[in-house]
Amino acid sequence: ACDICGEDMSLFIGNPNGIVELPGQPSITCERLQAEGSAGFIPSTTCDRLPMIVNSICGCNPPCSVCGDGKEVDFPNAIVEFPGQAPISCGNLQLNGFIGSIRPDECDQIPDLIDEVCGCDPRTPEPTPEPTPEPTPADTPEPTPEPTNPACDICGE
Repeated sequence: ACDICGEDMSLFIGNPNGIVELPGQPSITCERLQAEGSAGFIPSTTCDRLPMIVNSICGCNPPCSVCGDGKEVDFPNAIVEFPGQAPISCGNLQLNGFIGSIRPDECDQIPDLIDEVCGCDPRTPEPTPEPTPEPTPADTPEPTPEPTNPACDICGE
């Protein structure tokens, strides 16, 4: 039997629908390739080389949190670039990490490289504004008393 991810890897294929293209062979999904390996259809000389070829395509690595443990990217549409690699969105990079397409040694280095672009630090909440005090009613002056006029003799009072 042949474990396409390698002998020391658990039989977890994070991306079973990934397409593997081997020279001189028709394209095949990771799931189908593993089934052929389990059934003994892959010669050991080929099996020994498979992990290097299928690792990132099939997601053979343990899940990787590209921002570091327990953190997720805040800016999934931001683009990051690594030397020798095609530019990738932070969201797709995170997805690749979750399905096991990133090697553990690379995973350890990624958080420092993408932190600023992808927004890995928990967002600092906007400062809470000071509460606005209730308006204090202006002192209401005492009502002016009605004028007291002397009794009117003419009015017949």
